[in-house]
Amino acid sequence: MLLALMMAVQALMAAGTYDQIILGDRPVAFWNIQPRSSTEPDLSGHGNTGHYQGGSPAAATLPNGDQAAVFNGSTQYLTVPSKPSLSIPTNGSLTWEMWIQPSVLQFPNSSRSDGYVDVMGKCAEYSPTCEWEARLYNATNPQGRCNRLSAYAFNPTAGLGSAADWQPVCGLLQPGEWIHVVGEYTTLNQPPDCPDIPAYPGSLDIWVNGVKWNQSVHNPTGCMSQYRVAPRANRSPLNIGTMAHDTWFNGAIAKVAIYDYALSPTQIANHYQAMTGRKPTGSCRDTCSF
Repeated sequence: MLLALMMAVQALMAAGTYDQIILGDRPVAFWNIQPRSSTEPDLSGHGNTGHYQGGSPAAATLPNGDQAAVFNGSTQYLTVPSKPSLSIPTNGSLTWEMWIQPSVLQFPNSSRSDGYVDVMGKCAEYSPTCEWEARLYNATNPQGRCNRLSAYAFNPTAGLGSAADWQPVCGLLQPGEWIHVVGEYTTLNQPPDCPDIPAYPGSLDIWVNGVKWNQSVHNPTGCMSQYRVAPRANRSPLNIGTMAHDTWFNGAIAKVAIYDYALSPTQIANHYQAMTGRKPTGSCRDTCSF
């Protein structure tokens, strides 16, 4: 009895500590993704209220004891109206952060041509209001990208997007495990070997469980100029659990935060440790592990 009480108190303290750390880093939007009603409040105080669509998600539990929403992979998602603060060009930089727990790693409602699902994105109609996307590939897919996690940026007309790709060693990810993913975009700087920098400045980065991908191995991937992307703020809503209703993430999503600047590696590591109690470990070259 006493042990159970102590564990419950520790879980509550950890949950509060995580949210306090996130809010201390000044997000422009922060959603717990806890389906207690038809709406999801923005804990940052900036009024980006989300609305659940397609039915009420089930619940899962995060490592710190907080609750999360389990999306069914076919109809359920959270949608947030567009605001300039959710767009890359507004401040020149944008970071998204989320915790995900895939129920499967071969998604039934994935892209037929490339074998991926959109975990979230601000590109609900594709052209002419496309902006950015968080993507997870199937374990087996036509591209040979086993469970790759990607941060994409697009021109308003959609088409090919520039990306940062965290390619795990095949078999690294497992269904039911929580994964911390951070994607960063900026138009303010880029690796020096990016092509055509004057016309298409900027870069993309991605971390998984606090481990950063290795852009130097994959150049020109990680450059906005890879596919001549010049991000623009548009009216697309931000959808979580899907992007354009043509692919659907099956699993839990929690603690989604958006920042109008690039989080530092130290901040990202602190967020991971606040949730799990562990420091990040691992490395990336062609493939990544943790």
